[in-house]
Amino acid sequence: MSRFSAESPRVLIEKDEIRVGHGAAQKRFAYEWSPDTALAAWASDPQGGVQRGSRWDVVFADVLVRYLVVQWPAGLRGGAEREAYLAHRFREVHGVAAPDWRIVVERSVTAVPAIACAVPAVHVEAVAAWGRERRLRLGSVTGEFLAVYNRVRPALEHPFGALAVQRNGRITLGLWGDARWQALRSQPLGPAGDASLALYLESLAVSAERQGEPGVLYCVGEGPAVPAGWRKVVLDAEGWV
Repeated sequence: MSRFSAESPRVLIEKDEIRVGHGAAQKRFAYEWSPDTALAAWASDPQGGVQRGSRWDVVFADVLVRYLVVQWPAGLRGGAEREAYLAHRFREVHGVAAPDWRIVVERSVTAVPAIACAVPAVHVEAVAAWGRERRLRLGSVTGEFLAVYNRVRPALEHPFGALAVQRNGRITLGLWGDARWQALRSQPLGPAGDASLALYLESLAVSAERQGEPGVLYCVGEGPAVPAGWRKVVLDAEGWV
């Protein structure tokens, strides 16, 4: 998985359809289990724009993705030990594991917290096969929250804050302080969803030991309520949906 590229057209993989384009020109292709049927239907559409050798960014909707903020323990040596640690953490926190899930670290760093993503293997394999069959160039392949984060990153100026991405009844919330990720959580919104996320954000702010410094909550979509003293900034994601 890699950083979002604003220059390439994008396909969004939802849990039951793929979405291409924006607004009135957006195309949707449904599927039941794996997106391979939807990707094939899109590629066969004369107006779909899928030409051999073309470049596409692929985004997995957050409903499909499991996230973790990973602080590597001291003493880990080599890629194998890091993979084993990640596998343990994803089983412990989300109850997911290989071979049914693919786990990738977004940033290959060991000294600061990194973000790791787990995506159902069937979806990853369908995208890879689609790209190989049509000799496509896949630019960014990442989760929705990280794709939005990379798009709006220049606007996230406050050293202590959070980004909330809310769409289709789901919200993903990431908190940082001093340019370090502190926590990341994704959940569906229910009757008490907004209140629970607000309490969660407040607890994160306290645990981050920055109680005396108000933060900024940047939102794509409505986002949760902010803790006392915080400021909310609604961002324009440039037609993200």
